[in-house]
Amino acid sequence: MFQNLSRIREDLGSLDFPDISKQALSKARQFINPALFKELYYLSVDLFYKQLPSRKLWNGYHLFAIDGSKIELPNSKSNFEFFGEMFGYPDPSRRFTMGLGSIVYDVLDDYIVHASFQRYLASERSAALEHLHNLEDLNIYQNSVIIFDRGYYSEDMFRYCVEHQHLCLMRLKQNYNIAKKCSGDILTVLPGNEKDGTEDIRIRVIEVILNDGTKEYLVTNLFDSHISQQMFRELYFYRWPVETKYKELKSRLAIEEFSGATTTSVLQEFYINVLLSNLSSLIKNQVDEKIQITAKSTNKYRYQANRAFIIGRIKTIVPKILSNLFDLSAIDRLYKDSLRCRSQIMPGRTFRRKKNKAIGRTHFNNKKVAF
Repeated sequence: MFQNLSRIREDLGSLDFPDISKQALSKARQFINPALFKELYYLSVDLFYKQLPSRKLWNGYHLFAIDGSKIELPNSKSNFEFFGEMFGYPDPSRRFTMGLGSIVYDVLDDYIVHASFQRYLASERSAALEHLHNLEDLNIYQNSVIIFDRGYYSEDMFRYCVEHQHLCLMRLKQNYNIAKKCSGDILTVLPGNEKDGTEDIRIRVIEVILNDGTKEYLVTNLFDSHISQQMFRELYFYRWPVETKYKELKSRLAIEEFSGATTTSVLQEFYINVLLSNLSSLIKNQVDEKIQITAKSTNKYRYQANRAFIIGRIKTIVPKILSNLFDLSAIDRLYKDSLRCRSQIMPGRTFRRKKNKAIGRTHFNNKKVAF
C-alpha cells in the first residue's frame, strides 16, 4: 500500500485510480488479510534457498544470528488490544504501545530467513524457538552455527539446541556460575536432573577479552578443535550484522513510520518491509559479485553496491510490478543502474557504540514508508 492517495495517483497513474477519500481507502485496506504478505514473504524465502547455487561459509560453517528489537507503533484501540497497552513514567497518563520484532538472519548470505512480530512483552526465547523450528522446516540448519546475544541463554534453550542438532553460540551473563568458573577455553558439563528427565551434556565455555579489556563469556556445543578461542571471538562478532539489519529496517525502510494506525495495517507493513529488505539484498549481492569480478588490482579502493540507492528504487518498482505497470525487466534495469551507483568501502573504519538515553518519539505519517 502507498502512503496516501496523492502518491497512488502519482506513481500508479496508469491505473486510473477512482476518485475516493482517504478514509474510504483506509477502510478498504482493512479487508486485505496481512497473512497475504506474510505468506508471500515465506514463499520468497523458500524459493531463495531452493534456488541458491551455493552458500557462503565461515571456516566450513553457515552462520545465522537471532535477535529481537522493539518497534514503536501508532496509538490505536486495536493496537492496544493486540500488542498491549503501556503507561509512561513519571506521567502515567501517557499511553503507548510497542511490538517485539524478531528475526533469524543468514549473516553471510544477507537474508532474513524468518521474522515474527508479537506483543512487546512476548518472550524473546519463544520467538527464537519459532525461528529454530523454521530452520528445521526449511532443512537448512545442518552444518550451521546459530549466534545468540546475551539474554537468550537458558538451560532449556541450550538443551533444545543440543537435542535438535543445532550448533549454537550464546553469550552468557557474567553472574552465571559457568561464566564465573571460566578462564580461557574450557570443557565442562551441564548437569542433568533426574526429576526433569534430563541428562548431563558437554559444553564449551570461552572467555573473550575485548579491545578495551572487558571480558565476555560464551557457551557453545561446537567442539571443533580447529576453532580456537580467538576464532570464537571473531565468530561472535558475526552477530553484529543482525544489528545493522534492524538499522536498515528502521532507517532505510522506515519500518516504524506506519501509514495506517490499525493492527491490520501494522502487520501488513511489517512483512512488506521484510520482503523488500530481502529483495534489496538479492540485488546488492548480485551487483557486489559483478563489481568484484570486474575490479582491477590497481584500484586504490574496493567498492560495493549502494544499498540505500537500491532500497529507494525497489520501494517504487515492486508495487508497479505487482500492478502490471512494469515487467521484470525493471529489475534488470535496477541491476545495471546499481553497477554505476557504487559506494567506496572504507577499510578499518570502526565506531564506538553509543548508549543513547531513551526518548519519546512520534510517528510522522507524512514520511515515506515501505509502500
